[in-house]
Amino acid sequence: MQKPPKSPLCLPLDGPLTTALATLTQAIGSAEWFDAVLNLLGTVCDIDSGGAMMYHRHQRPRRIVHRFNPQERSLPEDAYISGPYVLCPNYQMFIRGCPSGVYWLRDIAPDDFYDSEFYRVFYSQIGLSDSIDLLWRLDDDTALNIFIERSISSCKFQAMDMLAVESLMPMIFASATKHHELTAAASRRETDNLTHRKVQSTMENFASSLLTQRERQVLFYMISGYSSALTAERLNTTEGTIKIHRKNIHKKLDISSQAELFSLFINCIAFATPEGSADPLTRYQSTPAAARPFALQAARAATG
Repeated sequence: MQKPPKSPLCLPLDGPLTTALATLTQAIGSAEWFDAVLNLLGTVCDIDSGGAMMYHRHQRPRRIVHRFNPQERSLPEDAYISGPYVLCPNYQMFIRGCPSGVYWLRDIAPDDFYDSEFYRVFYSQIGLSDSIDLLWRLDDDTALNIFIERSISSCKFQAMDMLAVESLMPMIFASATKHHELTAAASRRETDNLTHRKVQSTMENFASSLLTQRERQVLFYMISGYSSALTAERLNTTEGTIKIHRKNIHKKLDISSQAELFSLFINCIAFATPEGSADPLTRYQSTPAAARPFALQAARAATG
């Protein structure tokens, strides 16, 4: 009698696990994805706390989500990112360029970690006894770090816990890749939307602190490429009147050409307040030249 083939999956696909996997898939691209990952990990091993943060080579870590019992901590939640992170074995491993993977504190901590000042002053004060980290690299300078922890009131992780987490790692990292693609695209869309709102605000408020309403009407025909004659036709007035308005606009804005006017308008977009009524020109002029975004005129001069 032949033996039945063994399943290559080492984790039983029971109700909680399949539900957690389905929830993880459904949460891709949403803010709930990080909690879904932690919930999934919690179905294969007991965890007391955990979270996710973004590691950066040139700036401090950014916490995304953190679950913990405040009664087991004697330090504030932001204590880690205020400075101690630089001594953390996981952060140091990231800085050294470790690849994406699952890392157990037992395997990566320095030999005198539990006798170190970092452990005495910080680690022992946040109520932890052990941790496992899933570090997923975006690039050389950035990584997502998902961590699960055991408190000092619980036993440390065991080898079977590590094996369970490693079994889920390919699925979690594949999910992380898709989640990052979707959220990065959403972030770009939001940036595009914000830029558009700033442009609209500039159109509505540019030079409103200096020009009359009629002068501003003429101004936008000017930057749109309308001649004095066609502007006069659109505004139902004479060409001579439009030329007077143009002269006044140049004088009030302290410019001498259409190119200067266009450049001034474009450079003010960064200083506009979406859905606001403030004149972005006022903010632009009050900002030191060195602190302004790269000016259009300067860019033109550099490439001309």
